[in-house]
Amino acid sequence: MIHIQINDAQLLQIKQIWCKWFFKNARINDFLKILDTDTAFRQLIFQSTPIYLNWKKERSNKKKIDSWQKPIVDYFFSDLSNENTILNYSGPFNIDTQNFFIKNYDSFRNSKAFESIINIMNLQVCPYCNRNFIESYVNTDNKRRKFYFKGDLDHHYSKSNFPILALSFYNLIPCCKVCNHEKSSTSQHTFYPYYDYEDEYCFNIELYKTEKEMDIINDIPIPNIYNKIYDSTVWQGISNNFQIKLSGKNGTPLSPHMENSKEIFKLEKKYNHSKDYVKELIRKKYIYPNIKKEEIFKNFKDIFTDEDELQETFYSYTATSENLSDRPLSKLTKDILEQLKILDN
Repeated sequence: MIHIQINDAQLLQIKQIWCKWFFKNARINDFLKILDTDTAFRQLIFQSTPIYLNWKKERSNKKKIDSWQKPIVDYFFSDLSNENTILNYSGPFNIDTQNFFIKNYDSFRNSKAFESIINIMNLQVCPYCNRNFIESYVNTDNKRRKFYFKGDLDHHYSKSNFPILALSFYNLIPCCKVCNHEKSSTSQHTFYPYYDYEDEYCFNIELYKTEKEMDIINDIPIPNIYNKIYDSTVWQGISNNFQIKLSGKNGTPLSPHMENSKEIFKLEKKYNHSKDYVKELIRKKYIYPNIKKEEIFKNFKDIFTDEDELQETFYSYTATSENLSDRPLSKLTKDILEQLKILDN
């Protein structure tokens, strides 16, 4: 649901850390054996045997370390957004090749390199649901330093179907344990945080409109629906007679990725547990008109740099897409504020 943004400087740092971890003697020696013995896998990196043989000659020149490492690094940081080409990674590959990736994924997951990369990415909230924190921290006990990551790493393309992508950077999605568990039971492609963007969909408040409305959370008819249809007190933050729905921008259908995410992560069910939070946003608009906010800004202008900053504090939202991953419910908040005409679309 929330795009993972990594700038060029961060990506360079991540690659440098990853290289220090991967190009250790034992690991790289095992990898070089795979390249020699698994023709199908080798083709993914070098396309042809002559190219590979020329690369081997270059590798023997110790003065060109960065040069011979580059094709390997490019493979592990390759663009995985084109689903039509992903089948190229399904094999068949030698069993030793598959075992190498699975074994070293476990090693990476427990490494200092993983800790450093997670800290650089600095994701605070799960990009799949935008509800649960995935913070990390270090605890020192009896002079022993231990890193804790309160989330999981999801393989967008599963390890079981694509073991040779088990270590690929753009296949590893930091997420909450709940979403990782829910996604692990399916091979359907969901919202892809490295390539899909949150502005492709939005949350909306929808009033009950027909007698056939179903309670989204419990999948049952809504009791006494006759008295709840078109309840105008919803827009005063009084009534619960509404549902939170997910749609494409301007009412368009959801993309296939987002439609799958809605079903797999039960997004509408989860977000309809946040009605009280949405009602609070509505009440704030109803109680504090713009003229009142202008008065508050005048009284506290030494705290806020401008009225936009006051409004962000008042409604507990972030206006910049770069910070959407810092707060739970940030996407919901932004979309509802746009629907209420507090923010521009």
